[in-house]
This record gives sequence, C-alpha cells and structure tokens, in this order.
Amino acid sequence: MRAVRLRTEYLDRPLGLGIARPRLSWNCEGGLEQTAYRVQATRDGETVWDSGRVDSNRMAHIAYDGAELTSRDRVEWSVELWDETGAAGEPSSTWFELGLLAPQDWTATWIAGDVKLKKHARHPIDCFRTGFRTRGPVARARLYATACGVYDAHLNGRRVGEFRLAPGSTDYRKRLQYQTYDVTDLLAGEQGANRLEFRLADGWYRGSVGAYGITNLFGRQTKLLAQLEITYVDGRREVVNSDGSFAWSNDGPLRFADLKDGEIVDANLEPTYAGRARAAKPGIVPTASDNVEPREQEVFTPTSITTPSGARVLDFGQNIAGFVGFTVTAERGQRLTLRLGETLDEAGEFTQGNFQLEKPATEFGRATEMLLLTEKKSLVRGELQPTPKQEIDFTCADGENRYKTEFAVFGFRYALVETDVAFEASDFRAIAVYSDLEQTGEFECSNPAVNRFLENTRWSMKGNFLDVPTDCPTRERLGWTGDAQVFFDTAASLMDVAAFFRKWLRDLADNQAKSGKLSAVVPNSGLAMMYDTTGGSVGWADAAVLVPYRFWKRYGDEQLIREFYPMMRAYANFMIGRTGHKDRAAARANPYNRFVYEKGLHLGEWLEPAEFLDPVTARSQPSRPEEATAYLHYTMTHLAEIATALGETSDAARFTEYADGAKQAYAHLFLADGTIDTDRQAKLVRPLALGLVDGEVRERLERRLVQAVESRGYTIGTGFLSTPFVLPVLTEAGRADVAYRMLENTRAPSWLAEVEAGATTVWEHWEGTESLNHYSPGAVCQWLFDTVAGIRVDGAQHFTIEPVPGGSLTSASARYASPSGEVRSAWELVDGELLVTVAVPSNTSADIRLPNGDVHAVGAGAFEYRLGHTQHAGRSIA
Repeated sequence: MRAVRLRTEYLDRPLGLGIARPRLSWNCEGGLEQTAYRVQATRDGETVWDSGRVDSNRMAHIAYDGAELTSRDRVEWSVELWDETGAAGEPSSTWFELGLLAPQDWTATWIAGDVKLKKHARHPIDCFRTGFRTRGPVARARLYATACGVYDAHLNGRRVGEFRLAPGSTDYRKRLQYQTYDVTDLLAGEQGANRLEFRLADGWYRGSVGAYGITNLFGRQTKLLAQLEITYVDGRREVVNSDGSFAWSNDGPLRFADLKDGEIVDANLEPTYAGRARAAKPGIVPTASDNVEPREQEVFTPTSITTPSGARVLDFGQNIAGFVGFTVTAERGQRLTLRLGETLDEAGEFTQGNFQLEKPATEFGRATEMLLLTEKKSLVRGELQPTPKQEIDFTCADGENRYKTEFAVFGFRYALVETDVAFEASDFRAIAVYSDLEQTGEFECSNPAVNRFLENTRWSMKGNFLDVPTDCPTRERLGWTGDAQVFFDTAASLMDVAAFFRKWLRDLADNQAKSGKLSAVVPNSGLAMMYDTTGGSVGWADAAVLVPYRFWKRYGDEQLIREFYPMMRAYANFMIGRTGHKDRAAARANPYNRFVYEKGLHLGEWLEPAEFLDPVTARSQPSRPEEATAYLHYTMTHLAEIATALGETSDAARFTEYADGAKQAYAHLFLADGTIDTDRQAKLVRPLALGLVDGEVRERLERRLVQAVESRGYTIGTGFLSTPFVLPVLTEAGRADVAYRMLENTRAPSWLAEVEAGATTVWEHWEGTESLNHYSPGAVCQWLFDTVAGIRVDGAQHFTIEPVPGGSLTSASARYASPSGEVRSAWELVDGELLVTVAVPSNTSADIRLPNGDVHAVGAGAFEYRLGHTQHAGRSIA
C-alpha cells in the first residue's frame, strides 16, 4: 500500500504557504486498509519531524508536529503506510514551502506611478522596471509580490507565474493577498544582467465593480509591493526590493484596463520608463491566500456568423468567463473593436442588453446610487454610459498584431467584431479563466440532456469561481452569500473547493460587523444601500453557518469550524437579538413570539418563476416571517450540532432552545390547519426540507407538494433557496417518480428547457431574460450524485451508496474523488435486470443500499449486484 494524492492544507505542493504548522493528507492505493503510517519531514536535508510508526487508519488533517518552522522554509515530507497484512509499502513524498510569515519579513517599499490623479478620470496602466545582475550560481530565487490593483510581472521578457488577475479579490481594507513565485529558471546566467518589469492596472481596487460599476472603491491610487530574494549556492542572499529607484511610465500600449469594461490598446506604443516610481503610503501587511490560483484554462475557436443586419459576430460555442485573443495582420492605425456578450437577441443580432445597466459617466455618490436603485435614472444629472461595457478597442501596428486580454475578464459566448482589418474566425480565440480547482466529480446517464445540464452547471461554476464565488461574470460579478451557500455541496461534488471556500470564509469573517450582521455580498463591493441593507437576509447571511457546517461534513475538518465559530456565534446572537413580531399586538397574541423571526430586510425565496414573484420595490419590501422563522430553526439546528462537537455546551443548549422554539412558532403561524394549501412549491418545500414538520403534517405537505408539481405539468416553481431541495424532498416522500419527471421535463420553466433552448450555462431567471451564467439553480445537480448515482459522504472514510433508478433513464454512473479517495457507483437496466456496480476506495468502507431493500456493509473493493424483480422509482422492473 502506498500514499497517493498527497496534500498540504488541501494544496498540492504549495509555494508561499502561510500556515506554520500545516496539516497533511493523502489517499491510499493498493491494499484494503491502512493500519499504520509514518510521516518524515526534512528541511535542508535535516530531519525536522519523524512521527514514527502510528497505528491508525487516519489519512487526513495530520498536523505537522516537528521543529518550529520559519518564513521561507522548504519542507520535504514523505509518508509510509502499512496495510491490513502488516506489510509496509514504498514511501511517497512531496513538499511545501512557507512564505513570509511575519510583517518584518517585508523589506520592500510600496511604490506607485508618478502621476497626478484626477477625479472623474480613468488612467492608463502603470509600468515599472528595474535591472540587476546575478553574481554567481543561484540555488533558488523567489519573487513575493502584491498590489492594490491587479498586476503581472515579467523577468527577462518571460511572464512570471500562471496566476491571473493577481493578487485576487479581497476587502482591501482588511486583507491583502500576496503571491510567491519560483523565478530561479528565469534569471540570467551566473554573471548576467536581469530586467524585472511589472504592469499595474485598476482591478477590484479602483476599477468598476458591482451592478453599477462604482470606481475607486478602495482608493484612487494603485500601488505595488515586490520583493525578489536570490539565494546563491554559496549561501549568500540578495534582495531586490521595490522602491523609488524603479523606472516608471504610463505610456505603454495599454491605455485603459478595467476588469469589467475592457481594454483600450495601441499596439504602436512601448513604455518609455522615462520617469521614476514614487513611494506610496504603506498598505496593510500582505498575507498568503493559501488558495489555488486563477489560471488560463480551456481555449475555444469560433465560427463566424453574419447577422440579419450584416454585422460580423463570432460564436465561440460555449458561454465562459475569460479572456479573448487574436492574431491579425494589419496596417498601422487600423482599428479593431470587439464587444463581448452572452446571447443574440430575438432578431439574431448581437446584444448586451440582458446584463447591461446604465451609470453616470463621471464618479457618483450616495444620492445618485439611490436614484439608480429606485429606477429613477432619468433624474441623474449628466451623461449616462452602459456598465459593464465588455469592450476591446485595439489600434493596430503595421504587420502582425498579437493580442490577449490581460487585465479584464468577460462573460461571453459571442463577440461582435467591428473593423476594417481583414480577418478569419480562426484568427480569434476565447480563453476560460477560473481558479485552478481539481475536477473531482463526473456524472453521466442515458439522457443526453441531463448530461448537458450537468456540464452547463460545471461551466457556470467555472465562470464564477475566480478567487471568490460570484453570482455572474457580467452585470455584478459579486460574491453573493446566498448563491454560495445553496451551491456549496454541488460545487464540492464537481471540484475540490476546500482551499477556495476556506479563503472565502476568511473574507466572510472579515466582513462581519460588530453586531454579527454580514453584507449580502462578500468581499465588499460598495453600494452599501443594496448589499449591506440585505446583509441580514436569511438564506444569505446563513452562509456564515451553513457553509462551514457543510465544509465540516464534506471534508471532516473540525479545525475549520473551530476557526470560524466566533463568526457563527456572532451571527446567531444577531438573529436572536432580532426575534419577535414587529407588530406589538401580534407579539402579545403569539405564545411563541420570542421565537418568531421577521425583523430586518429579507430577500425571501428569490427568483421563483414570474407568476409566483412577490412584488418588490426599493421602497417596499414585504415582511418575510415564513422564510425567516424557518431559517431561524434550520440555522440554529446546525449551530447546535457544531457547538456540541466543539464542546460549547451552554451555546448548544441555547441554540437548541431557539431551534425548537422556532419550529413551534412556525407551526403556530403557518400550520394552524395542519397543512399549507398552495401551489407555490417553495412554500411547501421549505418546511419539508428544513425539518419543520413531522408525522401526519409532513405526509400531508408531501402529498400537497406532489399535487402542486403535477398541477403545473411537472415544471419547476421554486427560486434560489428551495430549488436545491425540491427533488430530494420528493424522493424522501417516496415520490422519486415525480422528481424524475421534474428533472427530465423540457417544458419551461425547467432545467432541461434551458438545454433545449441551446444554453451552455445555467440561467439566473427561469425565463432566461437576464444573466445567462448563474450557477445557483444548478445546485440541483447534487441530487444526481447523491440520489441518482447514490454517492454520499457519510462520516470519516465512510460512504453510503444508495442509487435510486427512475424516469426514462436506463443507466447512470458517477465518480467522485472524495477527500478519502475515488468512489464510483453505476447502475444499468440490462434485459429486465438492474445491474449495480460500486467501487469503494482503499482504507474506507461503505453501506450499499440497493433498491430492493438489501443492505451490504463492505470495505474497500469492487462490488456488483444483479436485481431481478424490484421497484424502479414507482414502476416494476421484471
């Protein structure tokens, strides 16, 4: 037996790790059970930790327990395993390297461009350069860098690293990430001259952000911090620091670069570096993100379309978030303009209308924000402009012109090309850009449309997982908390999101106010009147509890819930502090008033099909006691379990009291007749999914939900909060047949109606009227993994495999590279028999629950079962 998939704090060979005593994990390969392990770690060839033989089958979160490590330490570690026979296997090895752990490790100076910054103006990117010589054979060289803005670096003309849009998205008032790059191989020879260059653009720091493209959110001056450390073979160490000696200019080809609006490029220009950088006011001390890098990923080449009006449009075939590039031959001064969009309109013309808003062409404040939010833009003074623009304006040089976006990222499938340059479609390419997450889950069934919807969901995840989980890559591109919490389990099935969500949870904790309230959008993106006002909304703010809880259950990480317990407890106190009816008479009349939750602004179900939407305006928000009280129960139930696991017994008792009380209050307010008589699916799904009903009341609601689904022809009727629950609730009610009919329905509104309409990502609205790249409604795909294929992570190194065949499907299969190893489950109808095959990874166990009721407790291995006459989601298989 040997260890495979070695990880340090969820990362594969992390460079610049910010955790001084990291935890180590692995999977097992060969053999059935790990009976013991031994970890050995060395630094500079000397042993710093030897665990000795440890009799245990643990293979996750093994904390480094050796000599104290310091900044820049590189640790090689290996693990040796013993199997069930007592035989030792060959050791497997990997490494990690610590970054700059202490503030005093930073000796560089913050620098900025030598330019007078004007209000209402957008500025070209800053270019910085310095030169130095190497003075002997180099053992290693590391560049540590960050910026208030987004930057890239080139050493001797070669790009440094694969990180795109560094340093990533955070609340720059609270947290600033830095990157560590191995640049050893980019240096010149032993006595060579070296040239180090940086480009600095607006990014999230001062570029347009949010729905209305607010600029200068965190400051008006972008700035750079860089520290290049060279260690020679003879032990000498040399540091090249950013400081006022760096040459600077802003006269290079990139005349404008904005994450959302795009880039203006003049290929005839080169930076002169005629000026000097100036020292800038220090920012906060940078810290490591301990996250995966956003990188360039898949590349797409387009087909060419001529629209009815004669416009030339490129169709890349897949809606993505990313860059666009081209290579064309032109004459000096010829122009090429690209506008990027997700769809064509009803007339077959290019449009950006499904995601664009309008904002003032100049900077604006709170009064204008209010006019925009209340849809009174006619009262806004001055010129308005579209936001986001998603536009490239390129002025060609003579001859071959090569271009690729560097500091803007767009949500698009189509590109409108306006130019007098001769070109072919093959001259262009689209490059997906997203965090470099390992793809862990695959699902396939006999219905191609279901398979396409799963891939649409994966593509929406890719399009929105760029350092933070955002809602869409176009209009807002914001870390909406509700979207993230409903999608977490599906995300974790599709990709390894552990490091990614740990980083975002730190953003979430950074955001929390002293009251315990959070913004609905994290990291901060301005527009407080929208995002902060809605921050206490149930279903959104509950991400502070539900994401850590689900993370804990998925990855078995108790340390994570301990780290974020103060955030969770503060949010619980915020909720408890707002209980009770708003109306005093209602409060006096309700014996459970103490556990009613309605105060504050709650978004409710959000984006149900149009016929069910509550009327909502900026001035009028309906009261939401049903949703809010339900989530009070649900969240407090989860918190009580977390508090118990952490030994916080008094908290656990208090949270349990409010969980139980909210359940009683909910029944008093909404179940007085023992049922809820409505065709509004969300109102039926919620009490069933959130544990608010039992016994006969539950059975009545289950029957009423089935009736509501059937009355709408098996179309979907839920919004953001309840869509992930509707198919599981129907399955638990014994009506998987109804769940399958909903899943496979191609009549709108439904998941597969989007597929039939040609969607390649998931729509925000069921009607497909706005953003066409929102992962949230794709959260239903978790049901494909844990119910159709039947794979569920069920405790440490244990699975429950319980496939539920049904619908028109004749086969389904899934694989999931879980934290404990890759598990597989498949079923197929063959000649009237149901063939079920399961593969359980080494050093784990599973309970296999078959459709005929048989249960098999198994260890690692491959298993096959043939079932003759059984039940197939409500119909007999003979």
